Amino acid sequence: MKRTHSAVLVSYTNYSSSSSENEDENTKEEKTQLSRLPVKKRKLPTLAAHLTPTVPIDDPSKHQGRTRVMPHVDGQWAAYVYVPLVLRGALRSVVERAMGIVKEQVPSTRNLGGLDPDSGSVAGMHELHVSLTRPFFLHGHQREEMKRAVRDAAKAHAPFAASFAAFLNLTNDECTRTFLCMEVGAGHQELRSLSKALTATLQSFRQKEYYERPRFHASFAWVLLDPPTQPSLSQTSEPLSPLSADSVLCDPESEKNLKSFPTIPHLPDTVIPTLNSELGLQLKGPPGIFDVGEVRLRIGKDIFSWRLPG
Repeated sequence: MKRTHSAVLVSYTNYSSSSSENEDENTKEEKTQLSRLPVKKRKLPTLAAHLTPTVPIDDPSKHQGRTRVMPHVDGQWAAYVYVPLVLRGALRSVVERAMGIVKEQVPSTRNLGGLDPDSGSVAGMHELHVSLTRPFFLHGHQREEMKRAVRDAAKAHAPFAASFAAFLNLTNDECTRTFLCMEVGAGHQELRSLSKALTATLQSFRQKEYYERPRFHASFAWVLLDPPTQPSLSQTSEPLSPLSADSVLCDPESEKNLKSFPTIPHLPDTVIPTLNSELGLQLKGPPGIFDVGEVRLRIGKDIFSWRLPG
């Protein structure tokens, strides 16, 4: 009985082992054949147009020949701090006449503050500004801190009167534009104190503070300058305004359109002397006096204002 049982057991074991090995071999062969079959890749559905991110294109031809210096960054806003200057009455008349003189010598001059680019006239109530900072850039989490800094600076200063001393021209850091300005005389120290009160906050944001030797001024016109060399549009750049900074990528078509915006190598030497000779006394007199009673912060398209106490 024992021998018979062993024979059956051995026979059963051998059969099971042989059967299992055959199954393993078949399975391996099937897997090999399956691996050789072409795999069809499933295509993901395309995003809707409104969900596709777009890269802003800088087209200087749409902005009077100006180009941007900083690339667009989501969650970042261009900003600057300034004192508003409303053009009215005698001051408006002086600026209007100054614009006319400049355009006679440099027809390509462009206006600021609402001056009509063709006639040089000022219609209604328009505004210039006296900058207290350079244009700078804020991230979302820095907006409130910057607003507090400007508010605290305003609260620490009383209102004061300022006046213009002379006409001058100033060129931007990129040497792409020169500006026709009215320089502040009286009130310079008060403006400098307001500006310096913002330095610590700007430095904490790793932004440039205002110039070490500032010349506070109100610009009323500007002219495009010849580039010193012939770099690409992305290298010859400046902010479109202190209010915005988008991509420096350029549309090739806009480069052709830029030919319609004439440039000059520099402002003629006769422009500023003529302005000061014909209008300097008026600018230094009552028309050039203005009150500083508030400080404004512009972040993107938003404007925040704080009154000086008193």
